[in-house]
Amino acid sequence: MEVYEIILLVLGIAVGIIALGILLFLFLVSTRRSDGRMEKYKSVKFAHRGLHGEGRAENSMSAFMRARENGFGIELDVRLSADGELVVFHDNDLDRVCGKEGRVADYTAAELREMKLAGTNDGIPTFREVLEAIDGAVPLLIEIKSDKVKDGVSERVLEELKDYRGDYIVESFNPFMLRKIRRGRPDILIGILSCIYKKNEKTRGKPLYSLLENLYLNFLMRPDFIAYEKDGYAKRNLRFLRHTYRAPLFAWTIESAEEEAAAISHGFDSVIFEGYIPEK
Repeated sequence: MEVYEIILLVLGIAVGIIALGILLFLFLVSTRRSDGRMEKYKSVKFAHRGLHGEGRAENSMSAFMRARENGFGIELDVRLSADGELVVFHDNDLDRVCGKEGRVADYTAAELREMKLAGTNDGIPTFREVLEAIDGAVPLLIEIKSDKVKDGVSERVLEELKDYRGDYIVESFNPFMLRKIRRGRPDILIGILSCIYKKNEKTRGKPLYSLLENLYLNFLMRPDFIAYEKDGYAKRNLRFLRHTYRAPLFAWTIESAEEEAAAISHGFDSVIFEGYIPEK
């Protein structure tokens, strides 16, 4: 074989490897092709765990009703109680918000309702109670909280939303939860939550969290939108998805008008906020 033939062969192999790498990258990170249904959510500003503060606890009925009255979308967290009910609560355990020992999953929905949130008169509501109270008045951003794949939380979310006629979208840090939503109800708009995991000592350097941070598990469910930590605008994969696939981006958690303006200037479409009242 002549020298020039060897050079051409090496170049061909190199080009092939690069092409395969590009195709693999596109396969891993791509979002679902837009059908226009996400457009209306770009103008919605979501109150993080409701419009709490001033005596209203996070993820409480009082905070949700205040958000409804002010016309803001509502971001809320759902997880399972001991008796398989969906309750609205962020943390895995009860200590921070309720001052109680144990996990949410150790108590029934009735028992959780009696626990007071952050010294207020509000107990932990069920997801069904929140749906009935909001009744389609404002859009909901529903975060599924679960570290397990087979606990049934996604199935319960689908069951509760079956007859709900208001606007809502669903998100989770767990791509496998979203995969179940996608398979059970392809019509539901879903989004992957992510952040800069390498800033956290518990997740830094772990391959799974690196994949999640860089959105390499999008192929599992092809999200309709991405909700990313507000400081993540510099992530190249995030910018790529924004410009190539026009994937809607939500920034969390925005805590001032200045942070909101910065997020929008960096390409985020809307915000999940707390601690201030944004302009509509």
